[in-house]
Amino acid sequence: MYFDNASTSFPKPQVVIEGINNYITYEQGNSQRTTSKKSTDMIYETRKKLADFFKVKSTNSIIFTSNATESLNVIIYGLLKEGDHVVTTSTEHNSVIRPLLDLKEKGIITISWVECDSYGAIDASSVIKKVKENTKLVIVNHGSNVTGTIQDIEEIGKQLKNTGAYFLVDTSQTAGHICIDNDKISADFIVFTGHKGLLGCTGIGGFYINPEVNINPLKVGGTGVLSELLSQPQGLPLKYESGTLNALGIHSLYHSLDYLNSISIDAISEKLLRNTDRIIKKFSDYKEIDVYSKKNKLGIVSFNISKVQPVRISHFLEEGIGLKSRAGLLCAPLIHEHLNSNPFGCVRVSISHFTSEKEIERFLSFIDEIIHNLNNIKNIKVPQVYETPTIYSV
Repeated sequence: MYFDNASTSFPKPQVVIEGINNYITYEQGNSQRTTSKKSTDMIYETRKKLADFFKVKSTNSIIFTSNATESLNVIIYGLLKEGDHVVTTSTEHNSVIRPLLDLKEKGIITISWVECDSYGAIDASSVIKKVKENTKLVIVNHGSNVTGTIQDIEEIGKQLKNTGAYFLVDTSQTAGHICIDNDKISADFIVFTGHKGLLGCTGIGGFYINPEVNINPLKVGGTGVLSELLSQPQGLPLKYESGTLNALGIHSLYHSLDYLNSISIDAISEKLLRNTDRIIKKFSDYKEIDVYSKKNKLGIVSFNISKVQPVRISHFLEEGIGLKSRAGLLCAPLIHEHLNSNPFGCVRVSISHFTSEKEIERFLSFIDEIIHNLNNIKNIKVPQVYETPTIYSV
């Protein structure tokens, strides 16, 4: 049983598997290098599908990268300059936290952190209150990979319009699970990854950039066209896409986006909302379980069992019923300060629309077994660990 879809989705739709197989077997060449119009058209068509998916007007403003981490690095290092101020939240992934702190430690930027509540929710007005005259960028994690909480980015985007700050939304956990409409959000950057809710391969991701915003590329080099130029082409998407693109990963998105549209994002949202509600309601029967999630459309339920380290619970699930989950700080260390889940983090199960009723029932039955055998498996001694990260020291 696979309950770790927030890390990477599994299984992939059959149409994606067949599409990748056909590409590997029959397609030849390198887009914009080999004379292969079919390959070039497939990449353009996937851009177009993503532009439609995010409701952005410019197809060429969809930039392909290897993953959301690279996208965030391109934007953060390409945009921010000495003296700039950034507003972000305590729910962020290390892919945001680490590059920002790198720039802060070098004396280039300052950062204001917005706190969240005990379920990982932030208040839109709290974000706006942190904005200053020199605020260049506001970064908000659309959906928490720890709790499944979805932020009100439409309200944040609305309030940011007259501030002069650019707005970056990280949709790593939300794309493919809920509808995202940039006509309502007004984001300048939308970061996505292909291997989670979008149901594509690993190693493919990207971002939307407002065509009126200019940032420095993270890398420069061959683009396959305009080779007579000895400087990087400035047009989109070439400016940010040096080197051979991951055509295999892009091809997976070409098919997965069709699949998602065929079953509808709303249908996925409704099923995940219903099934997370079922799990959380069952957990409420046990005083020994602390739950950090409310019912949500991302399929995430995070929890702890009293006096048992989360990594042991994940181990029990794997050994007992072959269920794959995730435990620890989940690459988002700052949120745990607000969940009171320090220093060991929590257990996270993350289901998909493929997850069956039978699988959920087996999981819940095994949790019941753990609770009833708690005296035999609880930690004898809690070890001392490193100092827990906190937004008040970063």
